[in-house]
Formats: sequence, C-alpha cells, structure tokens
Amino acid sequence: MAATNPSPATRPRAHHDAAATREALFEAATELFAERGFDGTKVEAIARRAGVNKAMISYHFGGKRGLYAAIVEATIEAFRERFAAVADESQPAAERLRRFVEAFGEVATRRPGFPAMMVREAVSGGRNLDQSVFRRMLQLFSLVRGIVEQGVREGSFRPVDPLLTHLSLIGSLVFFFSTMAVRERLLAVIQPLVEAPDPVSYVQHIQELFVGGLAAPGGDCADAETDSARRP
Repeated sequence: MAATNPSPATRPRAHHDAAATREALFEAATELFAERGFDGTKVEAIARRAGVNKAMISYHFGGKRGLYAAIVEATIEAFRERFAAVADESQPAAERLRRFVEAFGEVATRRPGFPAMMVREAVSGGRNLDQSVFRRMLQLFSLVRGIVEQGVREGSFRPVDPLLTHLSLIGSLVFFFSTMAVRERLLAVIQPLVEAPDPVSYVQHIQELFVGGLAAPGGDCADAETDSARRP
C-alpha cells in the first residue's frame, strides 16, 4: 500500500514539535556549555536537560559540534534581527548605538547562558569555532564600525578606532551578562548597602557611557547628552 501524505492538520503540529525540540536543545545546550565548556558537556546531558532523545542532536544538528555552531549562529542572527527591528540607517549614529546596546541586552536576557559560553570559548582560543562562525561573529564588528563611521561623518562622534570601540563595547556587555550569578552572590555579602544591578539599568548605563564617551566636543551628540541629563 502506498504511503499517504500527512493531512494538512498534522503538518503544523509536526513542524511545531521539530521547532520545540530545536529550541529545547538550544536552551539546554547553551546552559551546559556555559557551565562546563564544550569538552565537558556530553550529548547525554544535553538531551536529558532538554527532555528529548539524544538521537535528536544528530538528527537536527549532525552532532554536538553542529549544535554548538548552530547556537552561536542563531544567537547572532537573533541579535541582528532585533537590531534591524529597532534601528535603521536614517537614525543618527548616537541613536543607532543606543539601539545596538538595547538589542544586545534583550538577546542576552533571553539566552542568559550565551555570554558565559562565549567567554569560555574566548579563553580556549576559539578552537571550537570554524571559519563560517567567525565570519558570522564579524558581522557584529561590521555593525559597530558602521555606526562609528557614521557618527564621525555626522560630526557627532570623535574619530576613534572602530575595532577598539567594538572590543570595549562587546567586552563590557559580555562581561556583565556572563557574571550575573557570581556578582549576585558577591553583592549578597554586603547587601543591603549595595544591590545587584539589573540588566535594564546596566544597558541604560552602557548606552549613556558610550554615547557620551564618543561624543565630539560641541557636536549634536554632546548636546543631546546634556539635554538628557537635564530631564527629571
């Protein structure tokens, strides 16, 4: 008897199940890679935390390394999509820089293990990343470089090195989000004198710190910062 095609009613469910499985594996693997690193994370542990059969890792990603690369690529793409949703080239550079930081904070909050996962990868020299993943990561630098160069053309930013600006900006954000757990434990020792900063407050701090720090003397960006400081 010839096999029958699934009815239209069953197709969305199958698609949903596949998407749910991929998301569960993304979430579980990101947490474990952040906690244990690539070598210390076993596929059995990922599958167990995700609540799926470990064969699904090979089925969807071709194995642990494919899953690792997929997490990096998908997270960067999620950031790019979020940034595109809140920023466009018609905006001044200072506003686009604020939206860049906002988008990073939102994605890092949705997948909190990712920054710590990237810190571990950086310490290892990036040995678990191939060239295609590196090219995807360089897209973030291209965005920062474009914002910096736009600001210099507008006269709102001082002439600065785009790469150093990128390293300072991403480094600050990654460090904050990758150290939230240890920071909360540390600050708990001295509470209530000091409270752990929340992600929204930190994102706002970085926005003002970098926009103000890049501002050209007397430029529109500096004037906007002064107006912002005067608001109640």
